[in-house]
Amino acid sequence: MSKNREYTYIEDNTLKLDVKKHFDFIENYQKSIFLSLVERNLLTPIQCEQCIEELERQRKEQPNE
Repeated sequence: MSKNREYTYIEDNTLKLDVKKHFDFIENYQKSIFLSLVERNLLTPIQCEQCIEELERQRKEQPNE
């Protein structure tokens, strides 16, 4: 039997990702989610490919700074 766990949200000092600075990490994380959905048969391989293409399109549109 599993234990019940309680979590307390602490508002102070939370980590905030800067999208521009951490874009590669965020993009890879999103891709991994799509691939895991394919493995679980919640997304077809074609849908996954389209989602990844959309991510790449958004990256190209992102202004370089």
